[in-house]
Amino acid sequence: MPRRAKELSARAVDALKTTGLHAVGGAPGLHLQVSETGARSWVVRLTVGTRTTSAGKVVQHRRDFGLGSARVVTLAAARQAAIEHAARVRAGEDPIAQRQAARAQAMAEHAARMTFRKAAEKFISSMQSKWKDPKAVERRESWLESYAHPHIGDVLVGDIELPHVLTVLTPIWETKTETAEKLMSLLRNVLDWAAVHGHRKGKENPARFKGLLDKVLPPPSKVKKVRNHPALPIDRVPEFMRDLRARDNISARALAVTVLTALRTNEVARAEWSEIDLDAGLWLVPASRMKMSVEHRVPLSSECIEILREQASATPGRWVFPGGRDDQPLSNGAMLELLKEMAYADDKGQRITTHGFRSTFRDFTAERTDYPREVAEMALAHAIEGKVEAAYRRGDLLEKRRALMSEWSGYCLGAE
Repeated sequence: MPRRAKELSARAVDALKTTGLHAVGGAPGLHLQVSETGARSWVVRLTVGTRTTSAGKVVQHRRDFGLGSARVVTLAAARQAAIEHAARVRAGEDPIAQRQAARAQAMAEHAARMTFRKAAEKFISSMQSKWKDPKAVERRESWLESYAHPHIGDVLVGDIELPHVLTVLTPIWETKTETAEKLMSLLRNVLDWAAVHGHRKGKENPARFKGLLDKVLPPPSKVKKVRNHPALPIDRVPEFMRDLRARDNISARALAVTVLTALRTNEVARAEWSEIDLDAGLWLVPASRMKMSVEHRVPLSSECIEILREQASATPGRWVFPGGRDDQPLSNGAMLELLKEMAYADDKGQRITTHGFRSTFRDFTAERTDYPREVAEMALAHAIEGKVEAAYRRGDLLEKRRALMSEWSGYCLGAE
């Protein structure tokens, strides 16, 4: 029979000051625990079944149950709670296991109450470090606030079905098709995130287009109006570049490099000197900044190298084109602001954009040179469309592209 501890009086219990567990009797397994800081609390130590040790031996399973602080819970109340715990253990219950099960149940119920708005916030938070565009979070939050949250923001994410998705997408599917497509992708990703985290168990994703939404919505290609970036006509490029080179500032040099390399705005604006070898005439744009997430080797023409050397003498720090503060690169909007100031327009009278120069370069290659299409596409860092061609193409046509970029730069800066 288990040895029964001597029942201590309240005065005797108050006198216990030594750090450790002190049996106080009066109830099975009741102890006063004194911490190193002097804090005092009640613990009931009981045997709950058996367990198998790592050596394979079956031993009694002892558990400690906290009953609260001795400053709040009296000795009498602690003894009563210990007696009740002992009775539950004798009945085959495990209070700690029950408490853990209750906590798990509460967490499951809380997860089931997650709204679409909360799920979207958590998805965006988990992804923002992976998105290369610094405005990616702001854009997605704007789409959700404008089109999704007014309809489904407070709906439990586990309850989202096809009618909810259609309520969001249908009003803008034909009028703002490009935005609707991006919003559909965002809805799909949020619901996938919710499924992975246990908020949509056993449910398909109702924001999937192929095989689901395509049965009730027309294909985007049938309804959207393609908007091309306004581009400068080829014949006006030399004039534009003379005007641009007359401007002695960082934005002008960055724009000149963007035009001569046919790179995207972000690929140039966030360039670092460590990526560029001026002696070798080669720039390695890292995969993290490329749209296709593949490192891109850019051959630099002599004209482009000259501009970069000008910039190197002016800003020898980390960034090739630093912004207003030395620790930040040029903003993506700086070159666009310069273009607004220069006021050049395309053949329809629309003000040209930075990205439009990639179209101008493509037109120049097709209309003014004999280079094969794949050379121009490789220069623009476009994906190879055919799977077979992609499988067999190992090189990046660097030397052919070097010759092409030299002709392009010569035309831009050398024509009268």
